[in-house]
Amino acid sequence: MNILKAKITKENTLVASYMDEDGNTVTVDGKNLVHKDLVAAFQELTGHMAILCELREAKEESLPDDLKNISSVEVTGYSIGGTDEDEGVTLIGKRFLKSKKVLNLIAPFTKFENENEEYPHAFTLMQAIDACNYEVTEYLTAKKWAVVQQELPFDGNAPQDIQADPIADDAFREEVKNFLQGLPKSTDTQMVVNGNTITVKGKRRSRKKEEAVA
Repeated sequence: MNILKAKITKENTLVASYMDEDGNTVTVDGKNLVHKDLVAAFQELTGHMAILCELREAKEESLPDDLKNISSVEVTGYSIGGTDEDEGVTLIGKRFLKSKKVLNLIAPFTKFENENEEYPHAFTLMQAIDACNYEVTEYLTAKKWAVVQQELPFDGNAPQDIQADPIADDAFREEVKNFLQGLPKSTDTQMVVNGNTITVKGKRRSRKKEEAVA
């Protein structure tokens, strides 16, 4: 697969064009979110964009790695053109201005291996584009996308109902019995604890007291 163009959209999906084995140009408008590795690969191009567009952050002695984390500059895409020693790339991106507006950036076409190329970091740029092409190919062919939501792993053989631990403590059963005895009830009370039934006789009024009340 020969990647020709790639762009990360505002929705963090990918639009890419490539040449297939028959020489046909195929364009894919992806609907899945891009993986963080693809975003990181594009970020490696930020320093090259700053230098090629002669932004104020870039000086003559600046290196692309020193400028790749400029928050005000973002590379959103690239287009590869030319063949052999004339092969190169055009970077596309934007600059976020203090006025909250966005300035679209298009770097000049830069060749990778031409001896007459004035850009001193052309080889490093080619390596960065190769890394981007790899991640784009993974997105298109290996479904390397961002994971939106992960399902919690469950053992299919495990019981789904939540069960309480069995209670086998005699002291606990005695405590339950004492609790039931303290209830002001005139009828028998029963409670099942761990399969065992605990019965407490209710408090009954004597016949003499009942006759007295009558």
